[in-house]
Amino acid sequence: MRPERAAIPEQGWQSLRRRNALLPRVALLLTLALLPLGIIAVAQTQRAVDAARDTYRASLSAQTSRLAQPEREAIQSAHGITRGLADALVVLGPTDAVCADLMRYSSSRNDQVVFLGFVDSERRSQCNNFGKSYDFSEIESLQSAMQRGTFTISFNESGGASGKPVVIVQQPVFNEQGVFKGLVNLSVLTEDLVAQRRADRMSEDAVLVTFNHTGQVLTSDRPADQMDAFLPAETSLIDLVGGGKQLFTEKTRSGALREFAVVPIIEGKAYALGSWNPARPLVRDRAFATLTLLFPLLMWLISLVVALVAIRLQVIRPVRILGRQMRDFAEGRRVFRSDALDTAPSELREIGETFSIMAQKVIRDEADLENTVHERDVLIKEVHHRVKNNLQLMSSILSMQARTAPTQDTRNALRKVQDRLTSLAAVHRGLYETPMVSQVRVDTLLNDLLRQLTTLGGGVSEPLDVNVDLEQVVLVPDQAGPLAMLAAEGFTNALKYGSVGVDGRRAIRVTLRPDPDMTDMVMFEIANTVSPGVRTETDQGLGLKLIQAFCAQLDGRLLSNHEEGGWYTMSVRFKVQAFEPDQHTPRV
Repeated sequence: MRPERAAIPEQGWQSLRRRNALLPRVALLLTLALLPLGIIAVAQTQRAVDAARDTYRASLSAQTSRLAQPEREAIQSAHGITRGLADALVVLGPTDAVCADLMRYSSSRNDQVVFLGFVDSERRSQCNNFGKSYDFSEIESLQSAMQRGTFTISFNESGGASGKPVVIVQQPVFNEQGVFKGLVNLSVLTEDLVAQRRADRMSEDAVLVTFNHTGQVLTSDRPADQMDAFLPAETSLIDLVGGGKQLFTEKTRSGALREFAVVPIIEGKAYALGSWNPARPLVRDRAFATLTLLFPLLMWLISLVVALVAIRLQVIRPVRILGRQMRDFAEGRRVFRSDALDTAPSELREIGETFSIMAQKVIRDEADLENTVHERDVLIKEVHHRVKNNLQLMSSILSMQARTAPTQDTRNALRKVQDRLTSLAAVHRGLYETPMVSQVRVDTLLNDLLRQLTTLGGGVSEPLDVNVDLEQVVLVPDQAGPLAMLAAEGFTNALKYGSVGVDGRRAIRVTLRPDPDMTDMVMFEIANTVSPGVRTETDQGLGLKLIQAFCAQLDGRLLSNHEEGGWYTMSVRFKVQAFEPDQHTPRV
């Protein structure tokens, strides 16, 4: 059979829109091939920009440290003075004249000192540079400093001695036994510290704020009502404590973007925060970066266009034609041949010819296989149909024999055999009516079988309730047959030997479901009601022996066969077997 010729529609460059197509992948590979050149150009440009940026940011830290020099010198000097005086006050009393002279002498050595004195635990000062007695009991910050008992730096907008905004340095004093005696307080006017910085031209581009370890502002270059335009919005001052030198960019509380530099004055105690306008990139830097990126971008664009055109004409178009032929063959077993492959590369032409030969062979083999499978299915169903007819014929003969039997025992025995043949015939009817002979829906087969057997219990005076709960289970015929016979025998025994329960009704419960713990295992259970104190008579009967034989064919295990709670229960657990073509005979 020669393949038909068909025209293959062109799709042009639409494949570029498909993410997994060949052209986008080739474009990606070319991009990756030229990527190092672009990366080098970008990296060099970025390195230069970053170096300038890092230099600028590093200079912010140095400039902030220089702008904070007045506060640093004043606070560090105050720290040294108060620590020395605290050591001297271990032996001096606060009322000693020598103590007041020492305070006056120490304050005279530093022009920035406003107040220098010892404040006892009652927040009173008799030893100070003014030689007066002061009561600071109304200053709450002083009480907090005494409770901490450590070196602290704080701000008071109205000093107790000067009445002006001051930065207060407080050093605790302990006696030789380690008992807290009071604080050495040293106050410096904040306006003196800020005034020293106003003469620096660099301070015009920055706003400096100093703060202590609690986030309290000590000094600032701007009034408090203007600080929202210079302080960070997301980061609070207390969040900057303990981090050493820090550099970050953040929006201010008013929404403007600024650079921030943090330098410690005394680590853990006082810090300086410089707020700077962000650096503006130079136009020359942007032009340099654009020219650096332009050359590799142009190379990438030219190479990409040339490569995509060549690949589309020599690869994409022939491959798309082959794909269309394969898709048509897969969907409808149609074999077409296109003239477009005549101009394709020799490798792709060979692939197209090989596919045409293979497709024709597959079509012939599939036709032969379908005929063989159809004949096999017809023969198997015919076998089941004839077995069912023969079993029904034997059942009819037994029925005729039972009607002419001389004794009731003989008639009962013949009817039992007839019932079993009827069940077996029903099983074979379900097998030959199954669409797939290799896989049997056991739940459907059992449902039909149990519906027929239920009519056997319809003539009993007590009402009969049959509850069938069958989940979908698929088995091979070698297991479906024994399971159906086991179910028929168990259900027949339940009809025959079951009795009324505690509610005065006869009930039978049949359950089929996969084992929830092991998916390849199946649980089958039949239970019937029994009267209290009445024991079943099937423990050693033929029915139980048949059930055990069918359970052995299933290669399963009889889990329970007991009476409990007014119910007699029989349950079987077995493993689902895989279909094997060579296995057709059940094991007995």
